Amino acid sequence: MQHDGAQPETTGLPYLLSDIVADNARWAPDRPALIFNDRTLTWAAFADAVATLQHGLAEQGVTRGSRVAVLDRNSGDYVLLGYALAGMGAVLVPVNMWLRPAEISYILNNCQPLLLVVGSEFLAAAAQAIDPLPEKPRLVLRGTATDGQPGSAPGGISWHDLLDGPWRKQVSRAKSWDDPHLVLYTSGTTGRPKGAIISHRRSVLDALNALPVFGIRRFERFFCYMPLFHTGAWDYLKLYFMQRGAAVIAERFEAESAVAQIERHRCNGMFGVPLVLRQMVESRAWERADLSSMRLIAYANYDPSTLILRIVEAFRERGAVDLGIANAYGLTEGGPYICINRPEDALKRPLSIGVPVPGLQVALLDERMAEVPQGELGEICVRGPALMSGYLNRPEATADAFAGGWLHTGDLGRVDEDGFVYLVDRKKDMIRSAGENVFAKEVELVLIGHPDVRECAVFGMPDDDYGERVVAAVVRNDASDVSAETLIAHVRQTIAGFKAPRQVIFLDDLPKTPAGKIKKHEIKKSLAQPAT
Repeated sequence: MQHDGAQPETTGLPYLLSDIVADNARWAPDRPALIFNDRTLTWAAFADAVATLQHGLAEQGVTRGSRVAVLDRNSGDYVLLGYALAGMGAVLVPVNMWLRPAEISYILNNCQPLLLVVGSEFLAAAAQAIDPLPEKPRLVLRGTATDGQPGSAPGGISWHDLLDGPWRKQVSRAKSWDDPHLVLYTSGTTGRPKGAIISHRRSVLDALNALPVFGIRRFERFFCYMPLFHTGAWDYLKLYFMQRGAAVIAERFEAESAVAQIERHRCNGMFGVPLVLRQMVESRAWERADLSSMRLIAYANYDPSTLILRIVEAFRERGAVDLGIANAYGLTEGGPYICINRPEDALKRPLSIGVPVPGLQVALLDERMAEVPQGELGEICVRGPALMSGYLNRPEATADAFAGGWLHTGDLGRVDEDGFVYLVDRKKDMIRSAGENVFAKEVELVLIGHPDVRECAVFGMPDDDYGERVVAAVVRNDASDVSAETLIAHVRQTIAGFKAPRQVIFLDDLPKTPAGKIKKHEIKKSLAQPAT
């Protein structure tokens, strides 16, 4: 379709995330923008597809401030939807597709979206999730109905309907740099997910802060396997889009396919967690692959020193002689680029998360909100304009997160004499496993509900593949011989599978303080010691 000629109502405003699409369509219309299932959209086609989608969304009642949730795997449509909503001043709410219906229901009730875009394989879970809601979103089915034909969800419409006029309603436009365009749910201190509100201001400024640090060049291509319900996926995509580059979108991660797509589409960068990188290097496709196009691997890991250096060498053996690595530290609330160990430093200090990016203030603070001396342990706190706007419908949680005017990360670190930050531990009882946040208390509540469990403690242990693995220490009820496998299955049946323990140990008693608090650090210490 042709553009309708309507001008965004942003005259005199700062650059918006949605302006990336218009600029690239103007200055690089024939350059690749989006590659999915080997189908390539140029920037001109990307802009046309966004405009078409905006008209369809407007017909469904989407206006500035509306929320549209998505429960689906990665796709080109997913990316187009995010940019279409951003241009309308509306908000994308990605939902973790691995959650159970009750968990999805909580998120939908909190954000109250007008529409829920759902992939056909998740339709049953979506129906269960919305059934108890007092305000039900209208379903938009992306994919095929149960009979294998293009169709719509009960009471809803199909994705095709969004793209097939007639267009009668005017498309709204983003009006403010502080308009939200994303709400990303992350675990918090209550164990319930909280929706971090991400504005155009946050997204544009953190990209401008990070681009010169990473050294991404004009027209480069990014390989994106990361689920689009994560901040990292959207934030790395925009870096390459701001350089008029392209994104190769993988529906899901498969090692053989990942290697093949990077080679076929001559990708220049990717974000990798240890397990993903190791699986790629060990895949059958690796030995014959030409990966000479690769220039950057951004990674985030709490103990990356051994594996990441081996990965660099393996990539260089496949032709990536100019490959650099960059350890990027961040979080949903503060953006993925709080500190970056840039490529020129990462190989010399692989344990460091680097230095704060320009545009952000980072301080290590003690319990009294005073900055700790160099070398001492403190909570990593951040302030600046490139942060979340707050938690959706959670004013008390927002106030806690920004206590004293700083965003509190919950992570503990140290700074060396050269100003490089080292991540040491997490203040909050959070486990970060394979890029997912797991709240220990949530898992403990499920385990303690099993009739054979008397006491339990859940915590993370270092893991080469997952960064951390979820471990449960369990005291059985008297005369019980319940197995680890049974307890793990119990957790998987109740909450998302990635939250389930990967290891269960059985103890006669759990060590406690005089006040009765379980001393998890003692359990972890005993597990870390080699058996004698």
